[in-house]
Amino acid sequence: MAKLPEWKRIINDKKHDEWINEGRFTLFSNDYGKLMIFIRELNTQDAGSYRIEVEGQWFIEMTLNVEEGPCCKVSRRVMVNIGETASFSCEYSQNHINDPKIIFKEGKDSIEMIYSRWKKKERFSISDDKNKNIFSVRITAVTPDDGGVYLCGVWIYTYSYSYYIINTVHLHIITKVGVSRVSGSSGGSLMIKCEHPQYKTNPKYICKESDGCSERKNPGVQGEWMENGDVSLYDDTRAGVLMVFFRELKAADAGTYRCGVNVSDYTESFTELQLSVRHDAKSVTESALFGEEVNITCQIPEEHEVHFCKEDDNHICQTISSSKVTEMSGSSERNEERVVTVSFSNVSVRDAGVYWCGAETRDTYLTFISLNTKIQLNLITKVGVSRVSGSSGGRLMIKCEHPQYKTNPKYICKESDGCSERKNPGVQGEWMENGDVSLYDDTRAGVLMVFFRELKAADAGTYRCGVKVSDYTESFTQLQLSIRHDEKYPNSVNESAHIGKEVNITCQIPEEHKFHFCKEDDNHTYNHICQNIISSKGTEMSGSSERNEERVVTVSFSNVSVGDAGVYWCGAETRDTNLTFISLNTKIQLNLIMPPVVRHEGESAEIICSYDSIYKSKPKSLCKGKCSTRDRNPLSETVREEKETKTGRLTLNDDVTAGVFTGTITGLTAEDAGKYWCAVTLETELNYLYTHLIVIMNEELNLTKYEGDDVSIQCKHHDEDQKRFCKAHEASMCVKDGVSLETIRDDRFSFSDEASTGVFTVNITDLREEDSGIYWCGAHAIIKVNLEVNKGVSGRITVSCVCVTLLLMGASVLLLYKLGYIKTRDQHPSPDRTEMSSGEASHAACDYENIKDARRHSVPDTEETALYSTVTHPTDSSDPNDPLYSTVQLPTNPSDGLLYASVHFQKHEESLSDAKVTFSNEEVYCNYTMVSPHMSLN
Repeated sequence: MAKLPEWKRIINDKKHDEWINEGRFTLFSNDYGKLMIFIRELNTQDAGSYRIEVEGQWFIEMTLNVEEGPCCKVSRRVMVNIGETASFSCEYSQNHINDPKIIFKEGKDSIEMIYSRWKKKERFSISDDKNKNIFSVRITAVTPDDGGVYLCGVWIYTYSYSYYIINTVHLHIITKVGVSRVSGSSGGSLMIKCEHPQYKTNPKYICKESDGCSERKNPGVQGEWMENGDVSLYDDTRAGVLMVFFRELKAADAGTYRCGVNVSDYTESFTELQLSVRHDAKSVTESALFGEEVNITCQIPEEHEVHFCKEDDNHICQTISSSKVTEMSGSSERNEERVVTVSFSNVSVRDAGVYWCGAETRDTYLTFISLNTKIQLNLITKVGVSRVSGSSGGRLMIKCEHPQYKTNPKYICKESDGCSERKNPGVQGEWMENGDVSLYDDTRAGVLMVFFRELKAADAGTYRCGVKVSDYTESFTQLQLSIRHDEKYPNSVNESAHIGKEVNITCQIPEEHKFHFCKEDDNHTYNHICQNIISSKGTEMSGSSERNEERVVTVSFSNVSVGDAGVYWCGAETRDTNLTFISLNTKIQLNLIMPPVVRHEGESAEIICSYDSIYKSKPKSLCKGKCSTRDRNPLSETVREEKETKTGRLTLNDDVTAGVFTGTITGLTAEDAGKYWCAVTLETELNYLYTHLIVIMNEELNLTKYEGDDVSIQCKHHDEDQKRFCKAHEASMCVKDGVSLETIRDDRFSFSDEASTGVFTVNITDLREEDSGIYWCGAHAIIKVNLEVNKGVSGRITVSCVCVTLLLMGASVLLLYKLGYIKTRDQHPSPDRTEMSSGEASHAACDYENIKDARRHSVPDTEETALYSTVTHPTDSSDPNDPLYSTVQLPTNPSDGLLYASVHFQKHEESLSDAKVTFSNEEVYCNYTMVSPHMSLN
């Protein structure tokens, strides 16, 4: 056979009996001695002229046209159970509606005509539907021999030859040998063994009937486990067994399956599997220390055989034959069950892994194993034991080192919890918060850092700080953590430093330990982790405590800035074989102080707060009292980035470029005075900088005293801890450079506080001339006190009788005038008249102020005690009807000593001059008046 015109040989000169195959071309002789040529899978390249020749006898030439169209292209597959009726249909074109229909079947070495107009075979029939251009073929009571390839189509006859246009149908005959019911547990595993001992090397498969068995799962390669979707398969050709392993059963896996074998190309047999899925799977994790023994138990139904296996690297569960299995009878609430114990002695690395325990069931052609208990056996190696101690309320940093497993997952757990809750960082290279512990996995160094943020008594116990070496093996160091409850620790210290100045921080650590000093990170991202301070200058000084030898360590900060403010911790660092732990027991809060802001009442004040650039996008607050505390003042406001906030008299402005925010308060009052904190809002308010706003009240107190006198000065405060009485030229010096009450080392100064009245009193005894000066009295709202101390009387003053007489005469005139008025008043007492205390004179016949306590001073060279008082002019000297009054200070015992008074008389506006009258005990023969309560003046 050759294709023209190039004479391309398709079938060469050959002698033959029945059948010649050349690729898609087959040449054979039919039952009637006719030469037949069969071309499979026709395509457009097959079109053209052909010459077929029987050498030396005859030849024929013909032309083949290949048309494109929907008809007859698809090869169909038909499956039918043995004994049933097979049906398939064949298409033809409208042009051949009246042509004879014919059926061929491919044999091993021939193509046999099965059915035609002139040949009909038993059990075969054809029905032609000319409306649909389809004829149907029925084969009843099919047998395995009916399987094969059928060619059905139309016959076109010509003078010298005929041809057939055909469809291809593959008919498969299937034999169901049995039905088995299989059950498994959702989340568990299931092993099915399909046995075909008579077809050991034949291809085997499993498929789901609900999919029409269109997707057949088969091992592909014999003698190897093959993964096919969620199922693994193995064709054991030595035993003729197909093993099907469902790695993790799901509810969707339930249904009807066929587990079969291809008996021939077009015949197969199968066992039907009806799979149901239960929801009773269990998962158990067991851990065993290297070299120890471990027992694994599981329960199976009484009537089933126990199956115990171990997953391999392909997650296939292979039977364990070397393990020692001990069965113990028992019962469950639902049905009788056996308790099975598997013992491993002297466990090693090869024993670690995943095991499954379940029940094995045997059927005629099937064995299935339902594995419903998963046991993960972890092998743990303890590499060492370390003892760690910390202070209750303090911090503790533990560094677990695993340099050979840098990137492996690391963890810490508490043994009293069975290590069921393992704390791990989760994300490598980031601090993660896990309960009351923060963790960091440093994969570059292979170190797990564990930070207890605040140690409690409940934290004491035994921990494992470990690393996963592989999926089922790990190693750990055992930590025995004890918590001290030392009254000395944790120690909390508040240090304050002025910006730009130097501050020293000291702490004590045991002599044998390394010093550790760190700063708490106030950023929420790092959860207040204490990071080591490398740049700080630490100076160690030897010393000892009462309990044991300790070193005193000083850390110096020079030129402090806002970046230095915050919380620091000081403690001891201890190094062990695979561990470093740092017990932090001294907390130092370093606050920065800005220069005080001093303004007068009614003025405006600006409080300028600088901050670190990392906080420029964070909200800021200015608070009277610490922010986020109960003493926070309602005046506090918050300003965010590049915004200005104004409420009442307070304005806040944030300049992120300069890194400062400013609070301006207008119309200052006493209530505005106080301690102001600058704060940045993170997870909480971070208070880092403060200043004192001192408001100088407009009122002043002027005091004039003599040397040797005592004076009491009352100062107001508003329930503030910091009360202020100092001597300075400027009020701002009272905060820093002024001589405050706290720094005065003089027994003549004393202090008393009446908190309920909001007043504290400063007493100064035995005044001296150098005590003169300006004092500031109060808390943050202060008044100015001008104290003048004059020199006292140094000796007796001799006054001539003439002078005394003249003075007495002048005084007598005035006294006589006043006595007349007093007597008139005594005869007509006022209803408003009240009695005073024992130290005061009442407003009686004359108008005078209360008579206050007096001071007695011994006159030199005598046993007499002089009493003096300063008497001032009336409040309104311009009122002619306003009688003269004065403040007279009385002796403690009015009968003691002589009266000495310096009396300043001021005449009314019409008077031409002031008169000063002095009563003295200089001359014993001069008259004087003793003034006492409830007595008229004589």
